[in-house]
Amino acid sequence: MNGPLARLAILSAGALALCCARTSLEPDCPRGMTLQGDGCVCLTGEGCPFGFACEESLCVCRDTICCPQGYAYSPQSLTCVCGDDACCPRDHRWDPVASRCACDNQSCCPPGYSFDPSAEGCRCASDQCCPTGFGYDAAKQQCVCGADGCCPLDHRYDAATRSCICAKDSCCPVGYSYDATIGACVCSGNACCPAGFSYDIPTNRCVCTTDASCGTAGVHNRCDQATGTCRCRDDLGCAQPPAVAVAQYCNALGFCQSATCTSNRDCPASATNPTFCDVSTGTCIRASACTLDDHCPFGQICSAGTGTCASGCRNDDGCPVRQACIGGQCQTYCRDNQLCAQANRFCDPSFGTCSTRPGRVDCLDCTFGGQQVCGDPATATCLVFIAEGQNDVSFCGMACQESSDCPAGYDCDGVIYSCVSDLDCPQISGTTITCRSFNVENEGLQSYCAGPGGDPYEYFHRCGPSSGFCPASVSP
Repeated sequence: MNGPLARLAILSAGALALCCARTSLEPDCPRGMTLQGDGCVCLTGEGCPFGFACEESLCVCRDTICCPQGYAYSPQSLTCVCGDDACCPRDHRWDPVASRCACDNQSCCPPGYSFDPSAEGCRCASDQCCPTGFGYDAAKQQCVCGADGCCPLDHRYDAATRSCICAKDSCCPVGYSYDATIGACVCSGNACCPAGFSYDIPTNRCVCTTDASCGTAGVHNRCDQATGTCRCRDDLGCAQPPAVAVAQYCNALGFCQSATCTSNRDCPASATNPTFCDVSTGTCIRASACTLDDHCPFGQICSAGTGTCASGCRNDDGCPVRQACIGGQCQTYCRDNQLCAQANRFCDPSFGTCSTRPGRVDCLDCTFGGQQVCGDPATATCLVFIAEGQNDVSFCGMACQESSDCPAGYDCDGVIYSCVSDLDCPQISGTTITCRSFNVENEGLQSYCAGPGGDPYEYFHRCGPSSGFCPASVSP
């Protein structure tokens, strides 16, 4: 066929072909699902995986079986919720009591908190996590109030007692009022005085009114009307065991005093039988007796059998200076250089003897000869004192690392340099040293080479006389 009719047949065939092709692309949806747009959506639960339910054309998990590992389905929240360590964040664990993930080590604790293994959780460990006005108390391991703002109403914070105390009449006990002068509640009327006592306004205290007010019906005690204080008449007016640990007696002034002593002043004075207070027992004992080695002179110990001092020692502390405890007796014996009786000596602790060492130039005068007098700068240096009261004579100081390297009468001291400018200061690799001025007591401004911290820089150490003068001397 030719012409318009043939073209129409061709167009009709083409249209039919297109129609068949579009129909073949439409998918066949599974059971329980229906076509929506370009895809299938659920129509009933039958079209969803096991454990899911079809809600508004969407399959929604409604059973633990479809929840991720560690999660369980909650009918209350209609969602999967965590219930196991597996679903907790890193460094957390599941807390079944609190029903939540809890921090399990220090790495997840907030700033200022530390992990407490015993409590299995983070606890506050610094001021940073305490409420306003509170501070962290390491001993109590808790935040404690440290300012007025955290105290109860009408109270203030007292730094001395580290507690909140009453600061107005409203919080004082009945019969008391707040005294701003002393910062405390004070008795202000008869209501707060004991029975038989009355409040005395001029002295601001409770005073006795009759002898009976002081106890024992006034037989063994009395009221001193001049002072309003209770006094004892005899020992029976004083507390006795078991009311007190130690019996008391009535002294000459009418006050009860413990029968024990706390110092020699509590012991009776006697020229013929002198005593002293044995603080270990709280009793007065005769001067010739003892209960401790401390009661005996140096070189003696307290004999437990006789209770008197006898010759002997238990350690070096019980011996006079420059003696040591050898075989239970004090003997002249050095343990270190400073125990030598003469300066410039070194102690040989193996034998307990002191002697000089050859080649030492300690305290040798180098005022005029300078470094040549002292020899090798690595072992000795010509120095001058700088502190008030020390002489201006130059002397040789020998190298040391610690005071035990120095003879008797010397200390191992740091050596500093005086200067006028930075150019006068020897430089040390890796350290910045500059010339700085210092106000030396009674000496005025003096300039010395100083380190990064601002203090005079100690270049090395040398032995110098402890007295600050040459020749050196030892302590008595």
